Amino acid sequence: MSAASCSTLAIDLGGTKMLAALVDGENIIERAQTPTDRSAGPDGWLEQIAALTVDWVGRYTRLGITVTGRIQDGLWSPVNRATLDLPQAYPLAERVKQALGMDPVLANDAQAAAWGEYRYGAWRKQPSLDPAQTMVFLTVSTGIGGGVVAGGTLLTGRQGLTGHFWQLLAYNQPGNDDAPLEDSISGQWMARQ
Repeated sequence: MSAASCSTLAIDLGGTKMLAALVDGENIIERAQTPTDRSAGPDGWLEQIAALTVDWVGRYTRLGITVTGRIQDGLWSPVNRATLDLPQAYPLAERVKQALGMDPVLANDAQAAAWGEYRYGAWRKQPSLDPAQTMVFLTVSTGIGGGVVAGGTLLTGRQGLTGHFWQLLAYNQPGNDDAPLEDSISGQWMARQ
């Protein structure tokens, strides 16, 4: 069986870096990464991804891309422009197909991470954990996100936007009452401190 017959190109377009991997189930065949040029905008980010993965063309039959923010009907919208600044309802599915020549499966990055942890991570490797139980996953990275798997089903409600509930009490910054919590405790905040 050729690698292309079972490989998926998995891409995480993040606020700090872009990660790409050829995967077969839980097995990583090959991987690459590059810093995200935040000033490039979404079309530029897709050009970066195309350049990063050009040597893999023809080696995969499926394509999945995860991003921060909201994904709905192939459209990508930001929630926290400090993480990645892009226009509302950017036609991500259409532009990915133009850039990479294949229809993608799109997902919020934190929800995809929750599903990956549930399927292949510590959750499945602990014999005492019942797959029918609810698993809550939290990620602290450039931003903050999370996902929930309940009874073997990934919940997609708020698109993994755990870090985007508004500032409360001690986290309020003077003059910045509308900033999401992640602006005060995420990886970007840690780097600034």
